[in-house]
Amino acid sequence: MTNAFVDDLSNFVSTLEGFKSTSFQWISLALSLPGFDENVIFFGFEARQLYPTLVAKTPRLPQNRQALQTEYNRLTELWRLLGDEAEYCLQKAIALTTIQNQPVLITAFLQGKSLSRVFRKSFRSPSEDLLALAVETGRTLRRIVDRTAMRLEVGEEIRSEFPEMVAEYKRIYTPPRHEVQALDDLVGEVERLALQGEHKILIQGDFWHGNMLRSSQHGQLMLMDWQYARWSKDVSLDLYMFLLAGALAAVPKRFMDGPAESKAQAAIAVLRAWNKRLIPAYLHAFGQPQQYVKLPLRAGMLACCVENAVRISLDRNSDKPRDLIWKFMFSGLLDWHN
Repeated sequence: MTNAFVDDLSNFVSTLEGFKSTSFQWISLALSLPGFDENVIFFGFEARQLYPTLVAKTPRLPQNRQALQTEYNRLTELWRLLGDEAEYCLQKAIALTTIQNQPVLITAFLQGKSLSRVFRKSFRSPSEDLLALAVETGRTLRRIVDRTAMRLEVGEEIRSEFPEMVAEYKRIYTPPRHEVQALDDLVGEVERLALQGEHKILIQGDFWHGNMLRSSQHGQLMLMDWQYARWSKDVSLDLYMFLLAGALAAVPKRFMDGPAESKAQAAIAVLRAWNKRLIPAYLHAFGQPQQYVKLPLRAGMLACCVENAVRISLDRNSDKPRDLIWKFMFSGLLDWHN
């Protein structure tokens, strides 16, 4: 981004309530790999401050505005629904604007330690700290979704896109016959369970330790990155994504850069080991919802694999090799027994 863009960003922030007399220095950071489908992040520092005050996110392609619009809308809704509790579990959306034809989402900066760093070793060598994190995460998720739960109005429908995701999965990966049957059975299970839901909840959509940090101010878990958030009658995606992502992070180092199939098998071995203690403790901490629904463990993990395997394809019309890990996770979890 040019200096002119940064100047315009500063000028816009100076028009916002609470920042009119504040000047900022902006430091940019590309998010993830420097591809054209990624975002650029700007950290806004006030004079003589060690930590940023604001974060500005802009996509490399202006047509990717929808993801920022979704994140802004969901954060705004969450702050309204959670009330005073919001500041203890998520960042605050400050503004969504356009600068030099680029959509820009501005949020408050969250100061804390990333769980990816804090628990990097613990995921590979399960400890009491990791067990405690799983329990805390389950309780945090339950607290947030319960606060968003709203009874469906007469005639209101929350449409699931899962059948379309399964169709895309079949198109991309051309699974064998037994997997096609498993996919069809999973669609039926998801749809039958959804009929029982009388409330809608706001799920984060990308609920894993990489999107969490431990607040330096109050020590609680904070959730970041709400671009995949959506209303649903089913909490399964958030509930089980934490386990799958954690297991992938926990595979031995020798599998990290190896074939996707080997890494998936190693992650499933981690899940089986966790199923003796960590997974039951995590699910118990979350509890059994009464107002909305959740899939059983096996079905929930399979559904997560399907969505993650096709997400990039559906969002960006791009079949990326990194999605193969989810295909092999799905295949390996078919023989899981709850």
